[in-house]
Amino acid sequence: MDYIVSNFESFADIYIRCLVIAYIISMAVLFEFWMKPFVQELKAAYLAAIIYFVFRFIYYLIPIDSELLEGISLIIVLIAFVAAWLADKKRNPIQKLFLCILFYVMSFLTYEISVEIGLFESEYISRFDWYHSDAKAIAIEFIIWNLIDYALAAVIMFVSMRIIHKTYKRKHEELSWKELLILLTPSWAILIVKPIMLAYFRLWMDGIGNGSIKENIPASIFRLGFCVLSVLSLVVIIMLYQNIKESKENEFAMQALESQKEDTVRHAEQIEDMYEKIRAMRHDMGNHMAVIEGLIDRGEREALDEYIGQWKKNYEESGMSVKTGNPIIDVAISEFAGRFEKENIPFEHSFRYPEQLQINPFDMSVVITNALQNAYEASVSAQDPSVKLTSVIHDNTFIISLKNHIDSKAYIDPEEELPVSSKKEDGHGYGLKNIRTIAQKYKGDIEIRQESDKYGYIFVLNVMFIG
Repeated sequence: MDYIVSNFESFADIYIRCLVIAYIISMAVLFEFWMKPFVQELKAAYLAAIIYFVFRFIYYLIPIDSELLEGISLIIVLIAFVAAWLADKKRNPIQKLFLCILFYVMSFLTYEISVEIGLFESEYISRFDWYHSDAKAIAIEFIIWNLIDYALAAVIMFVSMRIIHKTYKRKHEELSWKELLILLTPSWAILIVKPIMLAYFRLWMDGIGNGSIKENIPASIFRLGFCVLSVLSLVVIIMLYQNIKESKENEFAMQALESQKEDTVRHAEQIEDMYEKIRAMRHDMGNHMAVIEGLIDRGEREALDEYIGQWKKNYEESGMSVKTGNPIIDVAISEFAGRFEKENIPFEHSFRYPEQLQINPFDMSVVITNALQNAYEASVSAQDPSVKLTSVIHDNTFIISLKNHIDSKAYIDPEEELPVSSKKEDGHGYGLKNIRTIAQKYKGDIEIRQESDKYGYIFVLNVMFIG
């Protein structure tokens, strides 16, 4: 300690440099932690953190202190944004821009909070006579509090990011420019206030350096309050944004269910039309037999073949090619079977409706149509498409299994455990959520697997019902 006291100026310079470098490293680690939940390729978060550290370290080594260089901090974050965007296969650039700007603003605010707390600590400890009369006490306070100061900034930053991570639930949804402007609304004022605060501190330090100011920088409850309230405002606006998104999502989910209910009603109408045709054919059966007997008696073979062919065609059209044990499900699967055939997508099924279980056929229809719609959309763009629908029943448990080929693995949201929709339009991505909702209504759930094979991957959706 005596050595430190006697060489305090040189020691303080080396000590602060070490703390700053450690702080830059910790912020780079926090940057990786911050970006990680929002990227599909983890290398994007690692690359952004490395670039952030390298440029921040180089920036720290520049021996020039000017207002121009203050903007370099933002430029460094924007360079990290570009790297993360490219490494994450150019996915969701607006969201990544928002995350990087928010990190820049949050790092400034959390550091300023620790600085203001440090100023309060300095004012408090300077009231004691023993502090001014003992050089060792000054050295010890300098060592301990500067360590606490930088550590506190990193801890506040970490806690703030954890809160935002929990608040920002839909981390893989595309962000629009309008949403970016809304979410960054508090940041504009903060970015303007930052150079004002830095200029204030710089002028005060210059005054201390030239002797025009004798006292240390005074602590300010207003500066501390501004920084704390700014952090809270960033968290609150993200929370409100997520609540709005959740409300909007529920609205689209309800619209999707309403649309599917209309499809089910249409299926029921198709069934009624089919039965009407069958009743009409039965009513006209006697007339058909009389015409056929007349043609046979007259030996008009060609006319007989044509009449029987037309009658057979009408009979086939009046029935369903799919037989599951429930007419509504028959229509639903038949409709998609036609779509698959039109796109030359191989489709096979062995689905049987579980009549012995108390499962509403309308609910089952919603599950089937959502599952087949997802498989259809995935298969249209697949190089070697195929779709297979099966079912199995054991006691009171009924399981639907749908398998379809995909060229590459779908990204599964780790929080919702559902694939992230690649469609940007509103109303997409709710099919599997509606399937899960209905399955949970019957005390069941869904399971999603992606199995590799020689053609790529097989997407497996299993839906369980407890009847």
